[in-house]
Amino acid sequence: MAQSRPRHEEEIFLIAGNRSWLHACIDFIFTLFFWLYSSLVVLYFLSATFGFNNSLTKTLNASFNTINQDIRNLVLTALVIFFVFYALLFVNRFYNIKRFGSLKRRSYPLPANIDELEALKLMKLEHIEKLQSEDYCVFDTNPIAPLGNEKL
Repeated sequence: MAQSRPRHEEEIFLIAGNRSWLHACIDFIFTLFFWLYSSLVVLYFLSATFGFNNSLTKTLNASFNTINQDIRNLVLTALVIFFVFYALLFVNRFYNIKRFGSLKRRSYPLPANIDELEALKLMKLEHIEKLQSEDYCVFDTNPIAPLGNEKL
């Protein structure tokens, strides 16, 4: 098995879709809307957390019947939950490293030679040599023998 490698320049593919301009415009409008919505939500949480009273926080606080302290409590609770989960996962990782070791098993297998491939008795020798010598092979029938079949 060969290691993964970057493709040659001629093998790089560019995937282009066939979208109509109407779909592209609709996608752009929805994307713009959700970016605007997300930035308003982030601005609301930041301004309410740090106590900046602007028109956005006043309007949303009146709409949701909240105060800035409620938003601060929500953000603080979310941060506490985040750090608790982070600490638990860190302790779990530390425990697993102590108990099982580093477990760095990601190494590529050695390349298979023709004798090992022939010993599997899944293909004829000429098919194996053809596959290893050529970049592109076309077979009329499947050259791989089904498992459990002893004859080639």
